[in-house]
Amino acid sequence: MTNPFHEPAESGDSDDAVWEDLVRRLEADPATAPDATDVPPGDSPGTDDSGPALPGADTPRGVDPQLFQMHPALTGPRDYEGSEDDDDGAFIPEDPPALGSGNPLLNLAWICAAGAPMALLLLAIFWRRAPMPLWIGLVVLAVAAAVFLFARLPRHRQDDDDGARV
Repeated sequence: MTNPFHEPAESGDSDDAVWEDLVRRLEADPATAPDATDVPPGDSPGTDDSGPALPGADTPRGVDPQLFQMHPALTGPRDYEGSEDDDDGAFIPEDPPALGSGNPLLNLAWICAAGAPMALLLLAIFWRRAPMPLWIGLVVLAVAAAVFLFARLPRHRQDDDDGARV
């Protein structure tokens, strides 16, 4: 019976024996087969309290027990180790060009489109009495850079483009 008040269990509880058995079985070497002494009486699968274990009761349902006797170390899906030749033609992108190697006008437009709003924010925080032509100039610079960048966007989709490149 569970403790409804979540108080520490007494040392004579039946849960302690089950817990110790579980810890002992988990710490055991999985390559060795469990002995009959590892399982408390009545707790082994396929047994009832009155009789011995049924043959093949420790194997999963629908699996031939002889399979486990012939191949005791069957591997599961997590035991898979990939090899280097498993590359099935996945997309490997080419190295990107250096940052300064692009179109200088495009680089300047990106700097102005991002830098002018940040400069406006810094002016609003630190220098509120900045001259009005500076404020207007930064706004015009940011809008002009954004219009230039939008104008350079492609107008039509390329039919042979599969979207693997940006």
